Amino acid sequence: MYSYRRNVWPAPLVRAALFGDDAAQRFRGTFGEAGRLVSFPGKTEVPCPAAGPDTAIVLAIGQSNAGNHLENRLTSHHGGAVVNFFDGKCYRAASPLLGSTGEEGEFLTALGDQLVDDGAYKNVLIISSAISGTEIAMWRKGGVLNGLMLHVLSGLLPGYRVTQVLWLQGETDYADASSEEAYMDAFRSLLGTLSDAGVGAPVFLAIATRCVSSWKPDNPIAAAQRALVDDRHVFLGADTDALLGTADRRSDGCHFAGRGQVKAADAFAAAIEKVKAGAPPAAAPSTSSPPGH
Repeated sequence: MYSYRRNVWPAPLVRAALFGDDAAQRFRGTFGEAGRLVSFPGKTEVPCPAAGPDTAIVLAIGQSNAGNHLENRLTSHHGGAVVNFFDGKCYRAASPLLGSTGEEGEFLTALGDQLVDDGAYKNVLIISSAISGTEIAMWRKGGVLNGLMLHVLSGLLPGYRVTQVLWLQGETDYADASSEEAYMDAFRSLLGTLSDAGVGAPVFLAIATRCVSSWKPDNPIAAAQRALVDDRHVFLGADTDALLGTADRRSDGCHFAGRGQVKAADAFAAAIEKVKAGAPPAAAPSTSSPPGH
């Protein structure tokens, strides 16, 4: 039941067994450590873009809505200009992205396309490293996913430096009734390890707590996420709690549906472009009634 609601392994395998060959053809991935997708049929390897000011290198971390658990599978319309970097190689960006859990849709490919469409970058390299159902404590210093994240960063090609970090997580901590103080402390610990690893890129944080049926917008995790935005190093990427309504989410009430994927990609793209241009994005709305390399 836990796996099915969150669409994490082995839910796709069970679905394929129950519903036959069509489902089996749709879910054919191979999974590695922490349930990350490490191979999928049909991936097209392309040359990795050269590092430089025209290339965005986006690290996406968090839980399922930053991974491959969304409604629509996407393929970049920019060919080799928008790529999924995994294990030292680049692949044309297409759902599901290697490196995260799940094998359905995601919004990062649309984000990459938007950044190229708008002329913010000529190339976008996506490092997809989101793990479904995780709490923030797993990402802080010493946490199992913190170590995995550092391992991913150590595998970047020479000359590559992360230009943006996307953080979309909080639904599990809301469900677990984590405190505002504990969430902020863990996030700052995560930032510290990123800095220690040489990542000085701006962090684009989502206000993301909506998943369970008992959800309320005025909650400690959302308050922590708002307080962490300082418009110097941590910026608001998207308030998905407010931006995405019921019609923008899948039937589970948690994961993004097709329209939600578009809205999330547009919001993160706008935030990245404003910061790149030197202007911080708009502050997060209340629900109570450092530059990249």
